[in-house]
Amino acid sequence: MCAALAAAAPVEWTFPKTGSCHDGIPFADGTTGVLAWGGDDTLNLTVGRADLWDRRGGYPWTDEQSYTNIVAAVRSGDAARLYGLFSKTVPPGEPRNPTLLPLGRVVVKIPGAELLRGELDPFTGVGSIDFALGGRTNRVEMAMSRDSHCFAARFPDGIAFEATALCSMEFPAARNELEKIGYKKAIYGESGFAWALPADEPVSLAFAKTGCELTVRTWRGEAVAQSRGSHAAFADVRAESEARWAAFWREGAKVSVPDPVLQRIFDYGMYRFGAMTDPLGVPAGLQGPWLEDDKMVPWSGDYHFNINVQECYSPAYRGGHFAHLRPLFDMILSWRGSLRDNARKFAGIENGYVLPHSVDDRGTCIGGFWTGTIDHGSTAWVADMMWRYCEYSGDVDFLRGAAFDFMKGAMNVYLAMTEEYGGRLSIPIGPSPEWGADDVRKAVGRDPSFQLALAHRLARDLSAAAVLLGEAPDPAWADVERRLPPFARGDGGIMLFEGRPFAASHRHHSHLAGLYPFDTIDTTAEAAAVAAARERWIGCGTGAWSGWCVPWASILHTHFGDAADAVRMLRCWDEYFCGPGRASHHDAIKEGFSAMTWRPWIMQMDGQCAAATAVMEMLVHEVDGRVEYFRGCPPEWRRVSFSNIALRGGRRVSGSRIDGKTETAVSK
Repeated sequence: MCAALAAAAPVEWTFPKTGSCHDGIPFADGTTGVLAWGGDDTLNLTVGRADLWDRRGGYPWTDEQSYTNIVAAVRSGDAARLYGLFSKTVPPGEPRNPTLLPLGRVVVKIPGAELLRGELDPFTGVGSIDFALGGRTNRVEMAMSRDSHCFAARFPDGIAFEATALCSMEFPAARNELEKIGYKKAIYGESGFAWALPADEPVSLAFAKTGCELTVRTWRGEAVAQSRGSHAAFADVRAESEARWAAFWREGAKVSVPDPVLQRIFDYGMYRFGAMTDPLGVPAGLQGPWLEDDKMVPWSGDYHFNINVQECYSPAYRGGHFAHLRPLFDMILSWRGSLRDNARKFAGIENGYVLPHSVDDRGTCIGGFWTGTIDHGSTAWVADMMWRYCEYSGDVDFLRGAAFDFMKGAMNVYLAMTEEYGGRLSIPIGPSPEWGADDVRKAVGRDPSFQLALAHRLARDLSAAAVLLGEAPDPAWADVERRLPPFARGDGGIMLFEGRPFAASHRHHSHLAGLYPFDTIDTTAEAAAVAAARERWIGCGTGAWSGWCVPWASILHTHFGDAADAVRMLRCWDEYFCGPGRASHHDAIKEGFSAMTWRPWIMQMDGQCAAATAVMEMLVHEVDGRVEYFRGCPPEWRRVSFSNIALRGGRRVSGSRIDGKTETAVSK
C-alpha cells in the first residue's frame, strides 16, 4: 500500500579537513568515539571516551539553598544573598567542576599521499577515505565494532604507513589546563599510552599495526602492555558493524523525502544517534563520545537536562529505538539518593526528587548557574521521558519498578512549590530556562509557562500511569489540572511569566513548550493565545538562536501547520550550524541567520539528533493528542513516505503521500 522508500545515499566529505576534528568522519561503539580527519599525507584519528570523567569539584546542594530562601531573596532583590547561595571556594589545584577529559590521537602518516575525499554509509557504519599516491587513487576503509570494541582501518596492499599515539597532554592548550589541576604526562609504550588520572580510574589507548591493517582500542584501568593480542581483524570489525547497523535500521524508522538535504539530515542524524546511545554503551552527554583531543571539552561535555539531553535522545521515540534510552534512565535512577536529598533541602520534603539542569555522571551539580540549578523542569522533563518510554515500549515493569516512583517524586516537589493565589494554584517563583540570569528580578517570575506546561504534563502522565498500574490517582494531580493555569496569559498570548511577555529573540522556545513537546495546551480553545504567541515569536526573529534550538523551531512550525517554514528551518540549520564535516555546532559557523557566531568550534549532538526527530515530526505529529500525518510536508512534495515510525501504545505506522493522496497503515 505504502510507496517504497528511496535508497539511502552515503554522506560525503571532501579533504583536506584540518580545521577541527569535528570536521572528520565519525565512528563510535556507544562508549569510545573516533573522528577521522586530516590532510596531505596525514590521517588523524581523534579518540575520545564518553566515560572519561574527572569527577572532582561540583556544587553539592546545601541546606541554605531552600526554595523559601530563594523566593525571599528574589522578592527582596537581594542579589548578593541569592548569588551567595550558589557560590563556592575552589581549593588550589582542583577543578571547579567535574569535566569530561580529552583523551588522545593516533596520527597515521602515508608518505607521499594526499587525502582527497571520504564517505560514510549510515546503513552499515562503513566509511572510507580516498587518497592520491603514485599517480593513482587508493582507498582506506574504516569501521568500528561494538562487539570487538575496536576501530579498524584497512589500507590497500603495498601501501606503507606509520602510526603514532599521542595523549592529550602533548597538546599545549589541553596540557596548560590539565597541569593546573594535577595531571601528569602519560606513560608510553611502543603502540600507545597509559594515562593515570589524579582521582579517577586510569585510561589507556593503544593501536596495532598488522600488515595493511590498523586497529585502535581504549581501556579503563588497564595498562597498554595488557592490550596486546586484543585487537580484531578488519574483516571481522566490518562484518560486526554491518550486522549492528542492519539491526538498527531494521528495528527503527526510515523516511523518504524529496529534499536531499533533509534526507541526509535524517539518515546521518539517526546514524550518529545510534552510534552514541548504544544500549550497551555510556549515556550520551552534549558531545557523546566525540571529544576534542587537543583542548578541554566545552561546558564539561556534561548532561544538560533543560533540553539538551532530551534532544539528544529524542530520536528514540518516533524512531522506535527504545532500548537506547535505558542506559540514561539507569544512570539517573542510580542517583535517587542524592536527588532525594536535594529535594529535602530545596523543598523540605522527604518524598521528592530534584535534578539540577547540569550534572556529571554521578549527578553532581556543575556550575553555580542558579536559575539552572533550581529549574525543576529538568526533573519533570526526565519523568516525562520515562513515562513516554513506557508508553511507546509497553515496559510496564519499568513503570512499576522505577518510573512511577520518579514521576511522583518530581510532582511532589511541584506540589511543595505551589501556593494559593487569587483562588487558584500558582508557582510563586520559577525560571524559564536560561532567561535573564544576570538580573535577579527578570530571571524568574510567577507562573513560568514552561514550568506550568511540565506540571500539567506530569499530572496527566501520573494519572494515566496510575490507571495502567491499577492504582487510584492522587487527587492532588487532578487539582493541578483543574486549578493551575495552563500557561501565563497576557497580550503576547503565551507569556514567559505572569506579566512578562516574550520580548526578544532567545534560544529557548520554552514558553511554547505547552505546544511542543508537551502538547498540554488546547489549541482550539486557546486559538487566539496560540496565534498571538506565534506572531510574537516569529517577530522576535532568530538573531539570538543557537544551533540546537533551530530543529525545535522546525517542529513548532510543524505544530502550527507552517510546513514551508518547518522545512526552511532545517535547511537553515544545515547551512548555518553544520560545519564542513556535517557536525552540529552550538554557534553559527557563518553570519546571516544568528548573531551567535563567536564560538563556532563548539560541537554538540543535541541539534543533530533533534534535526532527525524534526524530519519524523513532519511526517507523524501529534496536536491535542491526535496523530496527524504529513502536517509538516509542503504540498510541492509530490512523493514522500515513511515506514515503521513508532506511536504511543506500542504501535508502528507506515505511510505515503503520492500526488496529494495519503495512505497509512498502523500495526502493533
